[in-house]
Amino acid sequence: MRYTIYVSQAAKAFSESDLSTLLERSREWNSAHGISGLLVYRYNNEFKRGNFLQLIEGTEDAIQETWKRISRDPRHHTLIVLDEGDSEARMFSDWSMGFRNVDEKNLANVSGFSELGSDEFWENVKKKGLPDALSTLRSFYDGV
Repeated sequence: MRYTIYVSQAAKAFSESDLSTLLERSREWNSAHGISGLLVYRYNNEFKRGNFLQLIEGTEDAIQETWKRISRDPRHHTLIVLDEGDSEARMFSDWSMGFRNVDEKNLANVSGFSELGSDEFWENVKKKGLPDALSTLRSFYDGV
């Protein structure tokens, strides 16, 4: 199994309806192409912007095709790949696309969370390398 974890900035705030449409289409695509994974969305009221954190997993060909689609999607920008690699088995096998819409309360329980693009985020990248995105996603999957 191949996986890619990335973050991106939403081009505009996503309403519940926007998120529902995104998930419906993503789940259809993913089911048809053998992709599973998890999508986390957070709107930051202070900065008036939304961010995505996503893991996709599948065969190498399916990941490449899906990544091309994701990269061209005008609903987000500033895509940063946090991690990619191979795993022996699917990590999110039950989800064509699991989803969490998180807020400050959810994030308070995530060890090491820092706002994407904040000074703290970039200091952590300089000191420790990229954040452990897989652990963060697992915490959402496990029900933080």
